[in-house]
Amino acid sequence: MSNHDHYDGPEFMSVPETARYLGIGRKMVYSLLETGQLAFARERGAIRILTASVVDFQAGGRLT
Repeated sequence: MSNHDHYDGPEFMSVPETARYLGIGRKMVYSLLETGQLAFARERGAIRILTASVVDFQAGGRLT
């Protein structure tokens, strides 16, 4: 469980889940990953985005 802004979901999100959560397209998610604005790990080749970084990013109001 995470204490970030009351998000009680899984520790990691996929790219499509992150896009839906933030209300943006997948290309924008990849851009945020490339620029280091979202933390992620690779698991068997799949990108797993740290949910806490997504929640913190959204709370920071950095989406334009």
